Amino acid sequence: MIGIGSPTFCLTPFINMLEEISNEFQLWEVLPEGEDRFELIRDGIGYGRDSLGLRFQVHAPMSDVNIGSVYEPMRTAAVNEIKQTIDNCRRMEIPMVTVHPGFVQGIAFLDRAKAVEKTKESLNELALFARDQGVAISVENMPANINATCTQARELVDAIEGTGFGICFDMGHANTAGQLDDMLKLADRFTNVHLHNNGGQWDEHNAIDEGSADISKVVSVLRGSYRGNIIIESRDLESGVKSKRVLLKMLG
Repeated sequence: MIGIGSPTFCLTPFINMLEEISNEFQLWEVLPEGEDRFELIRDGIGYGRDSLGLRFQVHAPMSDVNIGSVYEPMRTAAVNEIKQTIDNCRRMEIPMVTVHPGFVQGIAFLDRAKAVEKTKESLNELALFARDQGVAISVENMPANINATCTQARELVDAIEGTGFGICFDMGHANTAGQLDDMLKLADRFTNVHLHNNGGQWDEHNAIDEGSADISKVVSVLRGSYRGNIIIESRDLESGVKSKRVLLKMLG
């Protein structure tokens, strides 16, 4: 199923976005920040599902949430935030949460390996919790950035080893890191997909055919190896609809 997600949706009351999105998509990957915090959208989720036929999955909160923090109180707070997200999804019968790996911040710049180590620790802790809650977790590859971990396919695979977590393949992120081919080799481990494009330098979130990432190659691999949802991560609904039209034409 082709869905949509955009951080810009958090700026508009959830109920106002429901009908607009449901006119174009059957699936919304919700980022529960801003106007879309769980305490504000519980009734809207039910209405969207029961009356508009929308399905939902969730992208865990990103703002100030760092599961790779080397400052233990902040790492613990980040893990607890994602646990709360998982619990909310269980309660609202939302089956999947996409999670960002950790970031390099503060004194972690003196030893980046510590942030990677803390990311693995956090993911293992989350694995035990998510398993008990019956919610699937997909861990996303990150864009090339001085703060990011898991920009490389091999680092992401190492981070999720032993957790049972799947991979959320992000085409735009992989393109900035020169990792498109290496990530596509892991297609049998994808449990979620984010599609957007860029010029290879930074995470622009362009339409899927506006950039240097080879969308034809990506679609070819997905058609052969992937049976899950595809989320168009767009700047806004209009560009998301444009990407959907392009993708549908490519899928035939």
